[in-house]
Amino acid sequence: MATLVVKRSIMHRYQSIGQAIEEAMPGDMIEIRDGIYEESLDISKRLTLYGVGNVTIKGGVFIRYQTHVDMRNLRFRQGQGLYVKGDLQLENCIIEEQLIRTQIMVSYGSLLMKNCAVLATPLNHFGLRVANGSSVILVDTTLEHHVKAQIIAQNCEMTLSNCLLLEGKKHGIFAIRHVKMVMEDCEVHGHEKEQIVAASSELAITNCLIHQGQGVGIQLFDDTILRMDGCEIKNHHDTNMIVHRSEVMVSDSIFSDGQGLGLYLGEKTEAQFYDCQFNRHVKAQMLIENSKAEFRKCHVRNGMAVGMTIVDEADVSMTECQILNHQQFHIIVDASGLQLHQTTIQFGQSGGIYGNDHAKIMLHHTNIRELEKQHVYLNNARLFTQHCTFEQMKGNGITCIDAIFEVANSHFKDCQDSTYAMIWSDRSMGRIEHCQVGEAARPFLALSNQSLLEIRDTDLSAVKAPAVVQENSQLYVQKHVQTTTWHQDTTSRVSQIERVQTNDENHIKMLKNDIKKII
Repeated sequence: MATLVVKRSIMHRYQSIGQAIEEAMPGDMIEIRDGIYEESLDISKRLTLYGVGNVTIKGGVFIRYQTHVDMRNLRFRQGQGLYVKGDLQLENCIIEEQLIRTQIMVSYGSLLMKNCAVLATPLNHFGLRVANGSSVILVDTTLEHHVKAQIIAQNCEMTLSNCLLLEGKKHGIFAIRHVKMVMEDCEVHGHEKEQIVAASSELAITNCLIHQGQGVGIQLFDDTILRMDGCEIKNHHDTNMIVHRSEVMVSDSIFSDGQGLGLYLGEKTEAQFYDCQFNRHVKAQMLIENSKAEFRKCHVRNGMAVGMTIVDEADVSMTECQILNHQQFHIIVDASGLQLHQTTIQFGQSGGIYGNDHAKIMLHHTNIRELEKQHVYLNNARLFTQHCTFEQMKGNGITCIDAIFEVANSHFKDCQDSTYAMIWSDRSMGRIEHCQVGEAARPFLALSNQSLLEIRDTDLSAVKAPAVVQENSQLYVQKHVQTTTWHQDTTSRVSQIERVQTNDENHIKMLKNDIKKII
């Protein structure tokens, strides 16, 4: 293995790089001394080229198929780009101001870049284009200011470690289809459209910062799979993450400070979020549409609008989560399903949960407290609670209009004195059983407009009035500790179940069966 020295001097044998390449044997090293070399390089043998001093190459570079080339300490400037069909390793290199749209093209080849920079002019649409089964590894590498995408990839594998993608005119990474990409400890900043967009691909993103984009942070569609851990996506003018028809698994990540939505899941996406935070978005922190999502140990806090909007037959479950301090409803559920387990909803300028259009809401071991308005508001929806706590109500606690509900083994406590009822039923049907009700100068129940309700094993002696029943409503009571009188108008009825006649017993059975069918 020999070392060939290139220097622009009549005292040296090799005054051009091309001449040294032509005469070198496979495995040789070519040392390039200070100077500007205006020539293109066509390499078809295994070589190592390295610069000593300030070496600039003004010309194209072509690495032939099945050829391995190492290049170090070189600057490629104002040339025809780098085209890789073989195997190229670049270290401590700068690629800038190439005179074609794509600065580096890898097709049917592989590329390893370590401690490199790819810098653009308005002529450069793409920093790196990867296609046709190629493999690319970028380490400690920076791509800046490209017009369309810093990296565009299709049908390839890519790994980025400790890289910077900065201030492109459109996208940071555009993975069109069949891309398998791993990103670790990277920063993507300041792009005018999507910072990362992927279709029909597989992404694993770890410990990355994606921030301050003019458009969307991350957009996924067409069966893309994303696994993300320890990342922060923030400060985008549009939505921080948009997902269509894809699958995402996210842990220990932060979505914050967006001018749009924090997270959008749509078109039958399946998502899992563990130990994540959603903070301070101007629009809804999450919009989940026609998708299935599971959240565990997540925090949704300090939103300027709604905490979560769940619509169009979505299915959402939340376990050990905290949803705190939103200016509008913490959760809106429209024609969808919501399950809360061991979750807290607290501190809101509006209400807790709003269910509409046949929504089905199931609450287990959940605490809703310290809200300015309704804890739960149902309009043509269904509610089932077990072992929940409703605290510090100001207005109606649970409002049911054209609804079906069951409140069981739950606790109503520390409610402010008010003329409003803790539970208001209007044209609704429900059951309350095995509940605890704390002292308050307000009614526990208000039934109106042909409501039908059963209450069992619940002590209402501490409230101002057990129930106000009016407008052709019916209330059936079993095992109630009664120390005050029921308030009812002449069109309504309050009946003790133990004393009712056969017809009333059949009515109660029908009520129970109807509710069980719904459950």
